[in-house]
Amino acid sequence: MEYQVKFGELLLRKKRITEAQLKTALEMQQKIGGKLGTIVVKLGYLTENQLSEYLAEELKVPLLNLKDLVVQPRVSQLLDLEVLEKKHLLPIRRIGDGLLVATVDPLDLDSLDEVHFITGLRVEPAVASRASILKAIDYYFHGQPCPELQAAEKAAGASSAGLTAAKGETRVAPQAVLQALTELLIEKKVITQEELLKKVAGRKA
Repeated sequence: MEYQVKFGELLLRKKRITEAQLKTALEMQQKIGGKLGTIVVKLGYLTENQLSEYLAEELKVPLLNLKDLVVQPRVSQLLDLEVLEKKHLLPIRRIGDGLLVATVDPLDLDSLDEVHFITGLRVEPAVASRASILKAIDYYFHGQPCPELQAAEKAAGASSAGLTAAKGETRVAPQAVLQALTELLIEKKVITQEELLKKVAGRKA
């Protein structure tokens, strides 16, 4: 919640919203939950595009439009689909040990840290609107048509083929792999459960 308040204060300081609007947005957030940026848009104080443009400018991160959300096949399965839809983010491409991730809210450091923990890669955030990210997710993971991305892929010589698991093939979520690896390490007595819990507690501290 703390980063949401800072986000609201940032919008207020830059005169993107008024003090009364921020108060209303925070009160609604208390009632229904969700991200402050999404609520500000729902209330009509800013459009999604205005919010994305502002965040990109203020935080000095790239701004990605829908046509820019062409996903490399080798990064499409780094994160589980549930994480992408819940966090409103999308891995785009990998360069060395870096992973470009489109996100609605680059101030959501908890989500970006989770991506880093799951993938083991250095996260490079970029801003995209919620609508654009959800359209890209629908296109790549649910097979929904998207002329903009199809045209962008064609221009880039890319293809959505192979992004999702082949028919009949089991798609293993990263969390399942992590759990299996943890159980194997304990079974092989490489680490004890107590040592693992202590390590996890240390990361959260």
